[in-house]
Amino acid sequence: MVKQNIPIYNVPSTGEGYSDEFDIKRLSYGHDRYEKTTAPHRHDHYTLIILCQGTTRQFIDFKEYEAKDAALLFMRPGQVHYEVDPGNAEMYLVTFKGDFLFSYSADNHWEQQFSSNLLSLKKHELERILAFVALIEEEYTLFKQNRAVVAQLLLALLEKTESYVSPHTHITGRKRYSTLMRQFIALVEKDFLSHTKVADYASKLFISAGHLNDVVKEMTGTNAKTVIDERRVLEAKRLLFWTQLPIREVGWKIGFEDPAYFTRFFKKHTGKLPASFQRDLQKKIHH
Repeated sequence: MVKQNIPIYNVPSTGEGYSDEFDIKRLSYGHDRYEKTTAPHRHDHYTLIILCQGTTRQFIDFKEYEAKDAALLFMRPGQVHYEVDPGNAEMYLVTFKGDFLFSYSADNHWEQQFSSNLLSLKKHELERILAFVALIEEEYTLFKQNRAVVAQLLLALLEKTESYVSPHTHITGRKRYSTLMRQFIALVEKDFLSHTKVADYASKLFISAGHLNDVVKEMTGTNAKTVIDERRVLEAKRLLFWTQLPIREVGWKIGFEDPAYFTRFFKKHTGKLPASFQRDLQKKIHH
């Protein structure tokens, strides 16, 4: 049967009053399962895996990651994920919706570390992170209505993990996305399939297209149109690799009625024809 869609999983909340917005659990792989993770799927939430010991292999979008002993694995909403081999890992799984934190803090700089996927930790770094995890787990399991406390502790945990991530990535010190930039990215994530013009997003943000471009340029070094196009290209890549849809239908799903126009668009942004990308990535994965 032709696979046309990638299933989407939500937050498997177990705490009362959290409405599928937050969850934390310790997993001992080979024994525990919280979802069907061995088949490709997406998350509608942020995922932070804190590997305490052992080894695990996880595939995120188009790359396999092997984590050992002490490590962090980050996943953003929409990324395609599956377990290649859960191994003998002992880990904490922290899952949450962005709105769970935005309700308690207007500061969103924690999001930037989720542009990474894997970070190895030193033993003392893991120990410091686990101190925050213990507090969160206690509040979540014993005092189930303390949403604000859990959210603030989660923010503190992400502040700590960011301090370990930033020296290894492009995140520079305290440089943070502005509220406007965060709103733009959220709109792109929501509407990129139906709205492809900068003016569409500027109108929703009640600013000019020029102002939006200036903000995006300051925050990312690129322009707003590039952000929109890159999100469309990413979706095309995911569909080309993870489904068996014909190339023309992949183009249609991301807004191109003319297959030739989609092919030109894809090649412009990737340097490859859709069929070549699909073939080359399959070879890379299976060899």
